[in-house]
Amino acid sequence: MQRNITILAVCFLALTSLQAQVTTATIEGTVTDSSGSSVPNAEVVAINTGTNQSRTVTTNASGGYRIDLLPSGAYDVEVTAHGFKKFRQNGIILEINRTARVDAALTIGALTEEVTITADASMVNTSNAQIGRTTSGAEINSLPIVGRNVYTLLSLTPGVDSNANSIVLGYPEQRTMINGGVDGGAGSVNYFLDGGTNMTGLRNTGNIAPNPDAVEEFRVITNSYSAEFGRFASGVINIITKSGTNQFHGSLFEYRQLRRSCDPQQALLLRYVFRTPPDPQQFL
Repeated sequence: MQRNITILAVCFLALTSLQAQVTTATIEGTVTDSSGSSVPNAEVVAINTGTNQSRTVTTNASGGYRIDLLPSGAYDVEVTAHGFKKFRQNGIILEINRTARVDAALTIGALTEEVTITADASMVNTSNAQIGRTTSGAEINSLPIVGRNVYTLLSLTPGVDSNANSIVLGYPEQRTMINGGVDGGAGSVNYFLDGGTNMTGLRNTGNIAPNPDAVEEFRVITNSYSAEFGRFASGVINIITKSGTNQFHGSLFEYRQLRRSCDPQQALLLRYVFRTPPDPQQFL
């Protein structure tokens, strides 16, 4: 009995870890001195600039470090070691499932001195063979979205061949085909929302997505994704909703649907709802 409980606990922790990896990101790198030699036991701190939440690790004997399970957002990285100036890199943007590499080259000096770099980590993915694209919150806010459905932006990702949503048996569903995938009456793409499966139970197609104002970003993985996603082989659509920060923020929108009028003059004026309307008398 005790053995069964232990096995269940290990499985639960493993599943929890995999779910967290779906919604988080990673920072890794190597700490060296000016000669290129590794610096062990250096302290590396990743600071979320939106929440001031921080994570601290220590470099290993080879000077390497890795910080997993970081929520997406903007980060600063600080590196300190005895006998060296403090290293700091600002402006690192972590998107979901991204592994950002931040290498630090320390120079000899006092800890009271600081070397600051303001730049994002390299966008070239050298950690895995994953191919995909992340649609940021700025794109969601600025690009036209048909029916306020963020799934309409899936077509921005190379490899998305078909993108359609419909209502089947009274329930909305999303059907996406990636890299020549087929649709034999059931879905072939994994849909996730904040780490949980977001798929219909009838056809394994995508459930409705949250309101665009609630979506932080989403990532479409078209090839070579890891086993943490599982299930279908065609691809992964992973949506992350917004979380709180230390600043108050919100949004406001207006949705106005113009109806076709039987009155020709009124129909003409509706075309100028966002412009100065002409004088109707000139059309008589």
